[in-house]
Amino acid sequence: MTLSAPLITIVIPTFKRPKDLTRLLNSIDADLGQRDDTAIIVADNDVAETARKAVETFAAETGRSVDYRVAPEPGVSNARNVGMSGVHSRYVLFLDDDMEVVPPYLEPILKTSRDLGTALTFAPAIAALPAGTEMLERWLSPLFSRVVEGDTRVIEETLGTGGCLVDLKGVSLPSPIFDPALNEVGGEDDAFFAHIIAQGGTVGWCANTKAWEHVPPHRATPSYLWRRHFAFGQTPTREAADRGLRGWPEIGKWTLIGGAQTLIHGPLYLLHRLLKRPSRIGHFGRLAQGLGKIFWWDGLSPRLYGSKAR
Repeated sequence: MTLSAPLITIVIPTFKRPKDLTRLLNSIDADLGQRDDTAIIVADNDVAETARKAVETFAAETGRSVDYRVAPEPGVSNARNVGMSGVHSRYVLFLDDDMEVVPPYLEPILKTSRDLGTALTFAPAIAALPAGTEMLERWLSPLFSRVVEGDTRVIEETLGTGGCLVDLKGVSLPSPIFDPALNEVGGEDDAFFAHIIAQGGTVGWCANTKAWEHVPPHRATPSYLWRRHFAFGQTPTREAADRGLRGWPEIGKWTLIGGAQTLIHGPLYLLHRLLKRPSRIGHFGRLAQGLGKIFWWDGLSPRLYGSKAR
């Protein structure tokens, strides 16, 4: 007897977060209920296999089958590619190991994709900040959250991979699917989304569900905020540079925008810092984004992922 392929595969890259992974898997179990058309793949990016016990315990306690795979080469692209190597379904839902889905989750996203006919469908990811950061929540939360204002609809922009459902029907995937050259600096998801959109794929927003994104204490720090904002600012200029001579007008545009952001938010950050206002965090991030647009080349890209992550 040949088992039919699942309709949906949930792909979870993970790296040395067994407790977070357990929380995510338990939330998935609660969301799926009696649903039997969904497969789960965990791609462990740690050669020490620190996620294995969490996966085995979850499978034993819930009776759910989990395809556990090891991605020995460090890097977020490598982990996602290993996860995708086991996909045989029409739909793929990407979740990050620090997320926690809030039921009903999968069904509303799937319904949105079907109703709108979108190849990429995103759902809200709301930052759950660590204790002690309450005073800064207004400025920290937008950095780690992925939210589009408004109702369920077709949208133009894309968000992060965690919380994205991909309809693979009629889609030609790149090889490798996620670019290993972006393992440590990020942006591999933007390149993947751009590849699908270039084939005519549309983007949808599912407003009627959500997931939590749990932020660890070491990321709710000024140094990490700076690196992440700086890398975010680099992205549009670097993408323009990748187009060669055709991208030079865009490089000029983003450099000017970055200069304006720096001139505006640099002084505002210093002033709000002198006044000891929490709002300094917002200007701090915008200053980093502005400088990232100006200093966009790879040698200056913060290493946010992989073996050199800081």
